[in-house]
Amino acid sequence: MKSWFVSSFIDDEGTFLKSVTLLALIILILIFVFGYHPTPVTIAASVEALAAGEPVLAAAVAPLPRILSQPKTLYLAERPTFPPLVQTTPVPTPTPAGGGILRKIAFASNRSDGRHYQLYLMDADGNHCERLMESNAFDRDPHLSYDGHCLAFSSNRTSTYQIYVMDLATRAIRQVTHGVGDKTNPFWSPDGRSLLYTTHRDGSAETGIISADGSQMRQLTHWFGHTHGYGFSPDGAYVSLESSRNNRSEIFMMKLQDQKPIPLIETDELTYMGDPVFSPVGNKMVFSSNSLDRMTRQLYIYDLNWQKYYRITDDEMDKDDPIFSPDGTLIAYVARWENAWNIFIMDADGQHVRNLTRSYYDNLVPSWR
Repeated sequence: MKSWFVSSFIDDEGTFLKSVTLLALIILILIFVFGYHPTPVTIAASVEALAAGEPVLAAAVAPLPRILSQPKTLYLAERPTFPPLVQTTPVPTPTPAGGGILRKIAFASNRSDGRHYQLYLMDADGNHCERLMESNAFDRDPHLSYDGHCLAFSSNRTSTYQIYVMDLATRAIRQVTHGVGDKTNPFWSPDGRSLLYTTHRDGSAETGIISADGSQMRQLTHWFGHTHGYGFSPDGAYVSLESSRNNRSEIFMMKLQDQKPIPLIETDELTYMGDPVFSPVGNKMVFSSNSLDRMTRQLYIYDLNWQKYYRITDDEMDKDDPIFSPDGTLIAYVARWENAWNIFIMDADGQHVRNLTRSYYDNLVPSWR
């Protein structure tokens, strides 16, 4: 006669084995769902347990760190036609003129009379601001040479805007470009021998290059649109360009050896993309744009290795004129504050934003030394 326990699991068809199998399967499922978490033990406790001949529980494995998502990719280049422009180490930047390690920032401002833009130089923390010159003209677009001794700028001291260079030690000024048509946006080559600039004539803007002594002027683009040059790669082989030759604001770079444009960001959107400047290492660019869902101009990083770009700022202030510090750790730029443009700096990843000028007048085009 079967006991009650056995009779509850077996019937006339002999399904005892099937019932046990089903019960075991249910137990395994419960273990899998809820898991088994043995209590971790210390190394010392494990040694004591082994000496006493007791079993030792294996310490629980620490959870893997959370994998952070990559920066949001807003655009992937469709036609990567060039090898990555990467240098393994930054191009050395000379010690600022006068010695020491305190960086300086040059900029243009109308703070003197609310009208004429003049050039100023301040410490990179916003202190000790000094006016570099006085004139009844508009002096703008300052860019400091890489050795920190000279300042290039554009001015309408003559009938048109031309490129000038100031020796910061003597404050002597010499004119570099001449002729018809405005010439603006000078940018020093890393070796200090050449200046990139934008020439304006017949309703279009093109990019040119000239030796620092005013010789060997040549036009780099003939695109019959608005093309502005914004700087050299650290090795001096490439220049960065903003162009609207396709009736769209887009970003290119060009190899000086063959003057062929290399598209980096092409778009069908009616948006602004401009001010592209290389990082000191040369593997990235910073630029400003109001692309996609942004109603204000924000700052972006274009990674030349991955051929993608992503946003590093996100607020309601328009931003322009970004430029890396000589060591690549900071970015200076201009943004709207109290209805005026002011100079800001932040970490290269967009963190720790600081307003350096806090002025009710405009302060534009920062440049480092």
